[in-house]
Amino acid sequence: MSDKVEVAEVAPLPDASYKYPNPLANFTKGLGYPEWQPIDTKKEVGQIFRFGFYSTVGAYAWLYFWKRTTFKLELPLSVIGFFSIAKGVQDSIANIREINDCWNTFWGLTAANTVVLSAGFRSMPPKHKIITGALGTSIATILDRAYWAQSTSSPRLDAKYELANTNENLPKQQFWDVWQRRPITQTVEELGVAYC
Repeated sequence: MSDKVEVAEVAPLPDASYKYPNPLANFTKGLGYPEWQPIDTKKEVGQIFRFGFYSTVGAYAWLYFWKRTTFKLELPLSVIGFFSIAKGVQDSIANIREINDCWNTFWGLTAANTVVLSAGFRSMPPKHKIITGALGTSIATILDRAYWAQSTSSPRLDAKYELANTNENLPKQQFWDVWQRRPITQTVEELGVAYC
């Protein structure tokens, strides 16, 4: 019998140079966004508007027929208008620039805040409108960038993409592997069957 032990080659994880070991690199460089694809702005805005409008009308009808009460329509319609305008401007800017990044979100939210705060909240002082709009837009843009910075949307950085396109196991999970986890099934298979 030979004493040689065969060691199977393990496929390396996809390039993780901008992932967890340096989590701010993706955020500061704006990496991680998916590749730009042409967006059907009319379809996406229509879906958002129809969903919001039908939900509002349905809730209004339900309250009226079953509870004999209603609610003011101004706030729900303002929310529907806000999301419709934000998505429409965001998609239009993305199509014009042909790039996905946080600036599309920024300009979409700026336009939506301007229209909704001016038209929907007429009694709010102008200074409060400016502060509210700027603060909301800034926070949402930062969250958008942070979300995509740690997403696994880029095939070059995506362990799921690697698994979907190869039949090989990923290396053993280490405690620092936060954003790129190998499937639990592979870990269980490696540990074997446990008896209690």
